[in-house]
Amino acid sequence: MKQTVFFIFFVMLLVCKPATAQQNLHSLSVTVIDSVKKEGIELAVLQLINTSTNKAIKAGVTNKKGKIEFDNIDEGAYLLRCSFTGYTTIDSVIQFALQSSKNINIRFVLSPDFKKMNEVTVTGRKSLLNMSIDRKVYNVAQDIIAQTGSVSDVLKNIPSVEVDIEGGVSLRGSSEVMILINGRPSPLMGKNRAEVLQQIPANTIERIEVITNPSARFRPDGTSGIINIVLKRNTKAGLNGTVIGNIGNRERSNGSINMSLRKGKFNTFINYNIRQDERNRYGRLEREIYDSSGKLDGYYRDMARLKSRPLSHFVTGGFEFFAGNKSTFGLSASTLPMKQTRNDRQMRSFYDVQNVLTSQYDRLRHAPAREWERNATFSWHHNFDNDGHELHFEANISSDGEDEQNYYSNIFYTPPQTTLYDNNWVYQTEKNKQLTLDYVKPIGEDAQLELGYAGNFINSTIDFFVEKYDTIQQVFIKDPSVSNLFLYKEALHAIYGTYERSIENFSFNIGLRAEAALTNSILKTIDSNVRNNYFQLYPTIHLAYKREKGEWQINYSRRVNRPDADELNPFPEYLDPINLRAGNPKLRPEFTHSFEFGYQINRKYFSFVPSLYYRYKYNGFTSVTKSLNDSVLFTTRENLSKDQSAGLELIFSTRALKFMTANLNANIFYNTIDASELNGGRQSIFTMSINFNTVFTVTKTTMVQLTSIYRSARQTVQGKSYPTFVMNIGARQNFFNNKLSITCTVSDIFKTLEQRTFLQTATLKQNSYNRRDARVFYAGFSYRFGNPGKKQQEEKLQFDNNL
Repeated sequence: MKQTVFFIFFVMLLVCKPATAQQNLHSLSVTVIDSVKKEGIELAVLQLINTSTNKAIKAGVTNKKGKIEFDNIDEGAYLLRCSFTGYTTIDSVIQFALQSSKNINIRFVLSPDFKKMNEVTVTGRKSLLNMSIDRKVYNVAQDIIAQTGSVSDVLKNIPSVEVDIEGGVSLRGSSEVMILINGRPSPLMGKNRAEVLQQIPANTIERIEVITNPSARFRPDGTSGIINIVLKRNTKAGLNGTVIGNIGNRERSNGSINMSLRKGKFNTFINYNIRQDERNRYGRLEREIYDSSGKLDGYYRDMARLKSRPLSHFVTGGFEFFAGNKSTFGLSASTLPMKQTRNDRQMRSFYDVQNVLTSQYDRLRHAPAREWERNATFSWHHNFDNDGHELHFEANISSDGEDEQNYYSNIFYTPPQTTLYDNNWVYQTEKNKQLTLDYVKPIGEDAQLELGYAGNFINSTIDFFVEKYDTIQQVFIKDPSVSNLFLYKEALHAIYGTYERSIENFSFNIGLRAEAALTNSILKTIDSNVRNNYFQLYPTIHLAYKREKGEWQINYSRRVNRPDADELNPFPEYLDPINLRAGNPKLRPEFTHSFEFGYQINRKYFSFVPSLYYRYKYNGFTSVTKSLNDSVLFTTRENLSKDQSAGLELIFSTRALKFMTANLNANIFYNTIDASELNGGRQSIFTMSINFNTVFTVTKTTMVQLTSIYRSARQTVQGKSYPTFVMNIGARQNFFNNKLSITCTVSDIFKTLEQRTFLQTATLKQNSYNRRDARVFYAGFSYRFGNPGKKQQEEKLQFDNNL
C-alpha cells in the first residue's frame, strides 16, 4: 500500500507541474519526412536561429520517428533550418507573438540531393546515452566498435548491467532479466545464454537498449527488465563492408567479414564471424558437514581444473525489398553452430571429524559437445498515407539444440580400488514459433494509439541417457533408474494496447497487456503430466515532464518471470553424483511490481542521470540446496514468499577536457529476502556496483582506454557471494582516414578477477573459490571499405573478462 501512495503522489506532482510553467514562453514541434520513403528521417539537424542576432539559440537532431521538440522559446522572429546529409536544406521563417499559439507544429519533407552525396562529410556524433519515455539507449555502434571482444564484453560497459565471472548477466543486481535480439525473444538467450553471449562477436552490435520498465508493447518477462541487443544492418548505398581479425594469447583468435549491397529497391547483407577461445578455470571448495542434530560429521575438499576450447561460427544474412513508398518486405536468417571439448579434473578428498583422510579419488571428464541455433524471419511493414500511421507483421521460426557427451573416470587412491567408469548424454532441443502484428495510429499531432497481438509457441525436449560400466561383463549398460525423458509445451497468446500523448512539456504513455499461458510439463519416464494454465494482466504507466535542460520521469510496470523447461524438469542430470541439480515441475511464475523515478540533467560538458527504483517480488525463484546424505547435495528451485529491493542508480558522463572523456555508473541498492516459507528467515543487505570508463585521445588517430568494474558482496537465501574487481587497458591507432585500425587490449591487468561464495544450511557450511586465466591479451585490425557515408566514429575497446 505504501508504494502505491508513493506512486500516486508523484503522478499528481508531475501532472500539476505544467500549470506553473511560464505563460510567455513558446514551444516548437518539428517532423522531418523523407519524400521518397514517406517515413521519418532520424538524425536530421534542426537549428532555430534568431534573425536579429543571426545566432542559433536551439539545435538538435530528430529521433527515430523524425521528430524533435524545442521548449522555452521567447517571442520574436526566427529562422528554422532543416538539413540532412544528401538532402536539400530547407529554411522556414517563424514568428512567435504574444497573441499567437503557444505550441507550433511544423512538417518538413526533404528530397534527396544526389549531386551533393559524394561531397558531404558529417562530423557530429550521437550521444552515448539517449533517454526516451520508456528506455535508455546506448549507441554502441557510434562510440564502440569492439574489435577483440564478444557481446558479453560489451555488456560489461553498459550502465545498469553486470556480467559475472561465469558470464551470467544481471540488471540492477537481478539475474532475472530478459534478453532480446532485435526486439524479440531468441532461443539463443535460453539455458546457455552466458555461453552464447561469450561467442557472438561484439562488432555485430548496432546498439543496446536497457528497458527497466518496458511498455505493454513488450513481453513482461524478466522481473528486472529487458536488455535488447540490436544487431547491425547496413543500409548505405552501394557496396560496403568490414574485415576484422584478432589474435590473442593461448591460441585465441577471432575474425569477421560483414558486407552489404544497397541498389535501387533492394538491400542485401551477409555477415560471417568465427571465434576460437581457450578457457582455463581453477576451483577450490571446502565443506563442513553436520548431522541432523547439528553435530560435526566430517569435512570435504575439492580441487578442480577445467579446460575447454569452444569454436563458433555466426552467420547472418537477408534482404529487403522496398515496394514503392509504402510497403517493405524483409527476409532474414541466421545460424550459430558451436563446438567445444571439455577436459576436467576434480580431486576429491573426504575427512572425518578429526580431519583424518578417509577417502580420496580423482574424477576425470572428457566431454565433446555441440550446440546450434537456426532462425528465420519474414516481415512486412506498411506505411499509410498519414505520417506515423503504420502496420507491421512478423513471423519467426527458430530451433536450437545441445548434444553433449560426457565420459567419466573415477580413479581411487584412498582406499585403492578398481577404476570406475560412467557415461551420460544430454540431448536437448527447442522449437519456437512467433507471430506478431503491430498497428500504430496517430491521433492528432500529439497523440498515438498502438495495438498488437503476439503469439509464442514452444516445444522442448530434454533426453538424458546414463550408462554404467559392468566390470563383470566389461560393457556399458544403460541405467534406467536415472535415465529420463522430459517434454515441455507452452502456448502464449497476448494482446496489448498503449496510448501515448504530449501536453506541452508533459507526456505520458499508458498501456495494458493481457496474456493467456497454456503450459504442460510431460514427465515421459514416469508417464505423468503437470499442467499450469493462467491468465494475467500487466499494466504499464510512463510519465515524463521536460524542463529546459532536463527531464523528470516516473514509471511503473507489472512483470513476470516464467520457469523454463530446465527449471521445471524434475529429473536430475547426473553429471556429478555428489552434487545433483534438478528443476521443480510445481514451480510457479514469479511476479514483480516495478517503480522508477528519475531525472536527466544535460549541460555543456557533462550529463547526469540519477534514478530511484523499487521492486516488490512475490513467488520469487531461488536455488535451494539440501543434503540427501553425508556426501550428496541436491539443488533445486523453490518459490520464495517475497523479495523487496530499492536502489539508487547514478549515471555520469563528462567531456570537460578535450583529450579525455569519462563515464561513471554507480548502482547502490538494498535487498530484503523473506524466505519464511522455506525456513530461511529474513535477510537484508546493502550492496553496490561501480563501472568507470575513461578514454584518452592522445592524437586525432590515437586512443587509450581504461576501464574498471567493481561489484560488492551479494546476499542469497543460504549465503552470499564476495566482492569482485577487474581492470582493463587498451589502445587503438587509426590509419588511412580511419579505414584501417590497429587495436591492442589487455584484460585483468592486476589478476584480480575471481569469484568466492559462501553457502550455509542446517547440515553444511561451504566456501568455494573460482578463477580464470590471468591476463588475456589481444591484438588485431579492422579494415572498412565501400561507400564512406558518415565519418567513422571513435571506437572504444572491449576486453575479454570471461572465466
